[in-house]
Amino acid sequence: MTQRAIRDGAWPILLTAFDGDNRLDLAAIGALLDFYRDLKLPGVLALGQASEMLLLDHDERLRVAEFVARHPRGGMAAATVGNYGDTLAAQADCLQRIYDLGTDVAVVALSLLPSSRDLAEQLLELASLVGPEARLGIYEIPEPEHRLLSPDEVAQVAASERFHFMKDTCRQIDAFSAKVRAAAGTNLKLYQANLAVLPASMDAGGAGFCGWLPIVAPELSVQVCDLSLPADLRLRAHDKLMAFNEVIIASGFPASAKYLLGLRGVSIQPNSRRDTAAPFFAQGPAALDEFVAREDPFRALELAGNPG
Repeated sequence: MTQRAIRDGAWPILLTAFDGDNRLDLAAIGALLDFYRDLKLPGVLALGQASEMLLLDHDERLRVAEFVARHPRGGMAAATVGNYGDTLAAQADCLQRIYDLGTDVAVVALSLLPSSRDLAEQLLELASLVGPEARLGIYEIPEPEHRLLSPDEVAQVAASERFHFMKDTCRQIDAFSAKVRAAAGTNLKLYQANLAVLPASMDAGGAGFCGWLPIVAPELSVQVCDLSLPADLRLRAHDKLMAFNEVIIASGFPASAKYLLGLRGVSIQPNSRRDTAAPFFAQGPAALDEFVAREDPFRALELAGNPG
């Protein structure tokens, strides 16, 4: 299997699409993958928290994983959460299965590990149970229990050279920076999940942004991650994303994000299984429409002094 490069930059979480009967809409997921591929994004994270992964049954998760792995993605990598099962042996089998389908990184969600203790030891045992060809990832998913790796634990798993991707959700720049230093010189790349500390995370050596805003505004997200751009432009892009984030949350994420993707031409309905989506159906998209009309958040900013 040809492995795609794990590149730096903005990685959207791949939303799970549902039809009007609350069933998986794989065609819409394909349209979303095409949208990100055409924007030449480095990768997507499938079956993350925003994907409503915990509200899917096991068969649905595997159907999504298989569809993503086999959908034409060009050079865009797919990292897919895959440690399902009650034991490490069962989780290793599932990780191997998802990797063998054609995903680029089989990701371990820390909250799904059998125990909340000895996280690094469990990760290393999983790595020993999965074929040496499989590239593995780590996700500090906040649900159902928020488990975080310490910098020392990051150093332990990074030294194995089996882990290539990590979505960090500690939300603290000092802790994130320490983890980046712990992984230095290894295969492990750390991506920031928290928008508020993203600029500082990139300055500290983070590999990119894997969060909610790349889902709907990848152009601005890419700019915040691009250290070759002027600091002023990156901060202006970040400020616009922060304002956009507030409206998206208040309007009922992830239904609000699906609606915004529809405005961008992606054939996806705003249907969602999450309780957090309820405000969208109660109040409608007026606030989203107003923000988009006023701020034009789907377009990259231009250098200061030019229209943008």
